[in-house]
Amino acid sequence: MSWLIRIPIAGLAAAALAGCGALIDRATTNFARDLERAVVDYDAPLVVERGLPAFLLILEARLNNNPNDADLLRTLSSLTATYSGLFVEQPEVRQRMTARALRYAERAACASGSALYDVRSRPFLDLEPVVAGLDEEEIETAYGLATAWVSWIAAHSHDYGALADLPKVELLLERVAELDPGHDDGAVWLYLAVLNSQRPPAAGGRPDLAREYYQRAREISEGRNLLVDVFMADEYARLVFDRELYVELLEGVVEADPEQPGFTLANHIAQQRARQMLERTAEIFD
Repeated sequence: MSWLIRIPIAGLAAAALAGCGALIDRATTNFARDLERAVVDYDAPLVVERGLPAFLLILEARLNNNPNDADLLRTLSSLTATYSGLFVEQPEVRQRMTARALRYAERAACASGSALYDVRSRPFLDLEPVVAGLDEEEIETAYGLATAWVSWIAAHSHDYGALADLPKVELLLERVAELDPGHDDGAVWLYLAVLNSQRPPAAGGRPDLAREYYQRAREISEGRNLLVDVFMADEYARLVFDRELYVELLEGVVEADPEQPGFTLANHIAQQRARQMLERTAEIFD
């Protein structure tokens, strides 16, 4: 008789555990989002640099239990790419981390049933109608994929095959900007600005368009994102050899208040980089 009793008890225990698992998964996704918000508002970059890797491993462990959680995959992609871009100096480590971030973004696209699940393997001409057909529901997937892809390309800039993907990334970002011009507090325009200030006019670059995008990113963020001016100085002012603009932008960053909701961490890092770049002004322009 005891085995007959154990069967329903075992079934009830399994159901209870399954319910707990679902609660844990939801809690993990919420924790990942809370962590991302806490990171961007932290005012001590060194603490984030030393502490965030442990949390990435914790989220990775939870992902192993629920590998198709699109929200968790997108957050992991964002945090991994952010950490790599802000703190990792070793090229090999940055390449591995950005590759991981891009895989997370691709898995998020697949898990959410997005038409972008195979975006990297599609020829550009085949991709155009797919991207044109994206709607508002796909913005987060498209943006997460594009930004992770940009980070990966930057880490593999020596690889012409990686650079050949730039038109695809730009296509995705342009569609996001079209659907939601204020997305990510205007950061979508910052990505587009950087992409358009990589080459001089003689090589097909569009610095005039890049400047317009930088200004749009600044306007939408209301000047709170100091990285906009750092990138504009480093990528645009140097490209057009405008020393006055370079110094003006960087001095403005150094003098600004870095404590801005959603941008505090990035702003402290932007000020560090602005000071370093100002010290190299003569080396760059003389």
